[in-house]
Amino acid sequence: MFNKLLVASVVLAASTGAFAANYKGDYKGEAAPVCPSCTYTYQAAPYVGVGLGNFVTYSGRGAVQNAISGNINAGYAAMINPMFYLAGEALIEGDANVKNYTRVSTTAAASASARSNWGYGLSIIPGYMVTDHVLGFARLGAVRSRFNDQGVWSTGWQVGLGLQTNVYQNWDMRAEYDYTNYNRVNGSNNGGIGKPQRNQAVLGLIYKFL
Repeated sequence: MFNKLLVASVVLAASTGAFAANYKGDYKGEAAPVCPSCTYTYQAAPYVGVGLGNFVTYSGRGAVQNAISGNINAGYAAMINPMFYLAGEALIEGDANVKNYTRVSTTAAASASARSNWGYGLSIIPGYMVTDHVLGFARLGAVRSRFNDQGVWSTGWQVGLGLQTNVYQNWDMRAEYDYTNYNRVNGSNNGGIGKPQRNQAVLGLIYKFL
């Protein structure tokens, strides 16, 4: 819950700051407020971005991984009408382990570790302009992650919610919370880890080729 509130607060603060920095008038109506990009006025455009976040993966056998994640993403987005947005996105992610809590058993075959170090994914991202300068969006996608200690890849189904706002010309800031539910991981080592689940918070920076 704290991660969800944190990412939402960061985007709202950034959008408010950008809006205030471009306000030229006062409360008497001499000039209208101006933000860097009050609506996503482009019809369609590709984009690239980077993201940094934190995730916790829980396995079905008591193993837990806490890690820092970084990603590079690219996509194509369009405003369907002045309020509705739709994008398709691909990403590659690398993970740096912070804590890896392994369930230890008296038999090696029953021990378990949920550690992963990288993956990739595809998503569809529908969105809606919740204010003139903040886009709310959902993420619906699939990811493939490498579970190192099990020696296997697993597919996960991902859903998420986030906010995106323009901060300077072609640059957007994005924050989101994602939940991933993986298929059963029957690893070649240590007997597998069941069906892992992941909670992830990510802050991102997007450049739009307008």
